[in-house]
Amino acid sequence: VRTRTSEQTTESGYTSIIHHYQCHECGGCPFRSACTTSKYGRTMQWSPVYHEQKQKVRERLESEEGQARYRQRQTDVESVFGQIKQNRGFRRFVLRGLQKTSIEWGLICAAHNLLKKAAKDKQRALAV
Repeated sequence: VRTRTSEQTTESGYTSIIHHYQCHECGGCPFRSACTTSKYGRTMQWSPVYHEQKQKVRERLESEEGQARYRQRQTDVESVFGQIKQNRGFRRFVLRGLQKTSIEWGLICAAHNLLKKAAKDKQRALAV
C-alpha cells in the first residue's frame, strides 16, 4: 500500500519524486523474519524517474557498443590505478576524512598526469 509521496533534492539540486510503500499485514506471514525485522512491517521506496534512468543505462550497457566501451574502460582505467599503486608506491591514504582524502587523491592524480606529460614532452624532444 502506498503510504506517501515525497520529494528529495540532491546536493547538486536535482529533485526527484519518491513513492513510499508499506505492508501493513506482515504479522501472519511465514516469511516475515526473512523479509524484515521492523515492527512496522516491510517498507520500500520507489522513484519512477530513477527506475526509468536505470533501465536506459542498463540497455546501453547491454548493447554491443556499451559492452565494447566497458571492456575498453576496464583496460584504460585499471592500468592507471596499477601504475599509481605499483610505480608510485601509493598504497593507502595518509589523511583521514572524505574531504582530506579527496584532496590527497587529487594531488596524486595531478602528480601522475604531470609525470605522464613530462614523459611525452621528453619523447617529443628526443624525436626532433
